Amino acid sequence: MLNYFKNLSWPKLNKLLLVLIVLYFVLVFGLCLFKYFTFQYNALDLAIYNQVFYNSSLGNFFQMTIHPTSYLGDHLEFLVFFLVPFYALFKSPLTLLFGQTFFLALAVIPLYLIAKKYLTPMQTLLLLILYLFNPIVWNINLFEFHILALAPFFLGWTFYFYDQNKFSFFLIFSVLSLFIKEDIAFVIFMFGVLALLDKKKLKWILTPLILSTLYFFTALKIISFFSANQKYKFLGYYKWLGQNPQDIFMNFFLKFPLVLSHALTIYNFEFVLGILLVFLFLPLFKPRYLLLGLGMFMELILGPAAGELILRTHYGAIFLFAGCLSVLFAFKSFPLNKKFTHYWDNYKEMILLIFFIGLIYNFLVLGPFLPFLNQVKNLDWQGIHLKNEFIKEVPKTASVIAPYRLITQLSSRPQVYSLNYVFQGKQQYGIGDYIIPKDTQYLLIDFDDFLTYHVQYDPEIRDYYFKGDDNLRKLLTDNNFVLKKVQQNLALWQKDFSPAQNNLYEVLKQEPKFKNQLEKINEQIEFLGLEKNDEVTSLYFKALSPIAENYFLLFNNHLYPLGYGLYPTSEWQAGQIIKQNFFNLPAINEFKVINLKGQLKLNGLGSTYESLSQLNDLGTIILN
Repeated sequence: MLNYFKNLSWPKLNKLLLVLIVLYFVLVFGLCLFKYFTFQYNALDLAIYNQVFYNSSLGNFFQMTIHPTSYLGDHLEFLVFFLVPFYALFKSPLTLLFGQTFFLALAVIPLYLIAKKYLTPMQTLLLLILYLFNPIVWNINLFEFHILALAPFFLGWTFYFYDQNKFSFFLIFSVLSLFIKEDIAFVIFMFGVLALLDKKKLKWILTPLILSTLYFFTALKIISFFSANQKYKFLGYYKWLGQNPQDIFMNFFLKFPLVLSHALTIYNFEFVLGILLVFLFLPLFKPRYLLLGLGMFMELILGPAAGELILRTHYGAIFLFAGCLSVLFAFKSFPLNKKFTHYWDNYKEMILLIFFIGLIYNFLVLGPFLPFLNQVKNLDWQGIHLKNEFIKEVPKTASVIAPYRLITQLSSRPQVYSLNYVFQGKQQYGIGDYIIPKDTQYLLIDFDDFLTYHVQYDPEIRDYYFKGDDNLRKLLTDNNFVLKKVQQNLALWQKDFSPAQNNLYEVLKQEPKFKNQLEKINEQIEFLGLEKNDEVTSLYFKALSPIAENYFLLFNNHLYPLGYGLYPTSEWQAGQIIKQNFFNLPAINEFKVINLKGQLKLNGLGSTYESLSQLNDLGTIILN
């Protein structure tokens, strides 16, 4: 193996580069397809972008309904204009996933061309492997879709022309990079600082400094104009420093002890350590090029940074770009270091072995491969088939309210609304009411979402959480939604549908007359009995006293919200009898009433999941 590296020529490396790019594309896009067809794109972003692209392909640029009413109220990403013609060829979320994989794979080309100027073929190959099999790249690729994922490609070319002293092309790619997202201005700004350190001519210093500053503040004005509350909503992350960019900038210096206490946390330390770890700490040998990521780094550690989570999402794109450049120039500096040359000559095999062990360790621990194997082993094929059945029930152009796990597949339409915002009654970050038009035709609910809401909203926005069921019942009544189909944990309503199907739950005025097995679960709930007719299993409960929390039923290894979440236990009044119907389920031999706590987290495939920290069994019922 060492002889292969030692005798590697540039023509051989050119062919090997093509093999590596194809290998990356096939493996990662294959994972994207797996995740898509198993309904694991559940964090909304792919659905949002897909609807933006879909409407833009019809001439309604940047229009969306998931976050009303224009994507320009979220971010300024003009690069969408250039990508829409390609999306129009096949209007699907898969097109976006294909494009994201394509650009992340091809970002290795400018990196290769820069390395070719400074490194040997062997060093260049190590750098290419470090990029293409870096867990950050794979995680960016698998975490939904984001225009920011294209940053390594465009910034790579920007640096290439910077390094080649081709100012016109540098300027063109600087502008294209700015079109990715408003905060790329921080990266372009740092090109001016880097040019100052590199003692380049004045135009290389002033142009990126002035261009990025003007673009950033112009972008904030445009976004605020389209935003529901006429503000750049993401400034809310920095309200502890001020209410506008000017105050935030001034208070950064005036309240510097506060800044330090906010920045010096275990999560930010975990974030920094993770970045260095995935690059095997090599950037520390040439940290100058990490300056290109400094602006984004400050943006995150002073705002929404969440430790390792950054390395599993699209935010890692800038650090991927800056980290690879630092590694490249570290490799360049090693042969000039006599001490390193001595160690290399005597311990080549050991150094390469450590390099590859570190690479494999990072890939397995922080990458998606092991989580993918675990997902394959535990896939619910029946649940996947059921989701596809329900999606087919919704016509392709019909307006629909959809849950987390199904909204991506339903997002190629002019009007689609996210159930979680309907539940809250508010837009993202509460910047305005979330209004559903009266002509909305379908409502699709995945009752697993109520577990998600419980861990996502209860600790954070408790007031919204306990009003969520009121919002949903009002939606059903005001829009005359009629239950059309229900099976297991999915239910579909259609506006003005006839005839009505079975009820999901009923509030009864008197106890059922069938012979039951009265059993007190706790001081608040009594189980009255079970009734089974054809494909419907009904459980009867009686509220003995008011309940402050929302409880869940656990049976057949699955959690179901009591009252289906539409009439949760926090709404039950003392003396009320609640009948909950379950459809097409295996026999229920026993169940538990559960009070739970937890957090919403991100797994290795970039999908959200409910991590339960407390699972309190309030009572177990063994059914006769």
